[in-house]
Amino acid sequence: MQEYLNLFIDEEYPDFLDKYLNTKTLNRLKYITQFCGCDYTKFYSPLFLYTRFDHSLVVAHMTWHFTHDKFSTIAALLHDVGTPCFAHSIDYVFGDYLNQESSEKKITDVLASDKEILAFLKKDGIQLSDLEDLSKYPILENKSPNLCCDRLDGVLHTCYIWLHTYKISEIKKVYDNLDVLTNEEGSPEIGFKDIEIALEFVCMVLVYAKELQGNTDKYVMKFVSEMVKMANEKGLITLDDLYNKKESEIVSIFVDNFVSWKKFNESSKLIKTNNKPNGFYISFETKKRNVIPLVKFNGSYKRINEVSSFAKDEYEKFFSYHDTTYAYVEDIKELTF
Repeated sequence: MQEYLNLFIDEEYPDFLDKYLNTKTLNRLKYITQFCGCDYTKFYSPLFLYTRFDHSLVVAHMTWHFTHDKFSTIAALLHDVGTPCFAHSIDYVFGDYLNQESSEKKITDVLASDKEILAFLKKDGIQLSDLEDLSKYPILENKSPNLCCDRLDGVLHTCYIWLHTYKISEIKKVYDNLDVLTNEEGSPEIGFKDIEIALEFVCMVLVYAKELQGNTDKYVMKFVSEMVKMANEKGLITLDDLYNKKESEIVSIFVDNFVSWKKFNESSKLIKTNNKPNGFYISFETKKRNVIPLVKFNGSYKRINEVSSFAKDEYEKFFSYHDTTYAYVEDIKELTF
């Protein structure tokens, strides 16, 4: 983890962040895994544990690197404080497959109950209202398919930590080529200085985007969401526990009570098919995550698919990409106690 984090730490270190790092609100994120439950099955093998805290810290350092703005950087550190255990898998609990925005609590509601953070924000001249709308910090948060620090780490850590399709030297090469450009709406947006490296990033984006559209990730998130629903219906957990307990505590409840969870924990083979199977399976569309970066081109800034036929073709293939209609695990016919 430290080697990955070090890629993003500037020589001019934002030491005003340090006082926030051991608050109860940030500490909670140290016990929420980044990959929405994918750490609990053999379908994936992350290089190391990467938590919502780690992601928040990386995004904060990225934001500082590109802005050297205290408000944006603190907002970046706090941007995920409303995340529940298992993160976006909990959106599935509410049937929110396409937007994946149902489960996260408002940042300001979470921070309002942390007196220590409120005192630190006051010291830094930040009001809660400054954190109501993160779109005012476009280097941190930006609408898809624009590139921002939150989305940038999503792509990079997916390729390096989660899927290990790229080496850390390749991650560094991409990151070091980024600069703050001006997009078609006249707003600041991070983008690339060189087309060649922008195209390398496009390949990373498509690894990331296809995996999150694929049935393996969808199966994991759906299965976790069903475990949460069953545990809640049986009175083993409340939905509030997802915001108060450690993820490991919830997992222990699954281990102790669900035979299906033990099978899921050992699962390493997902069967993909276009024929409807029996038992527990997945078949649904989910949120399309994507990035089409800006790049410097002939004295102006363009989207990479506007200046590269390769990028244009690859994105068109992605837009029509679909995994098989169904997917299931042979040993998990039903969700059982």
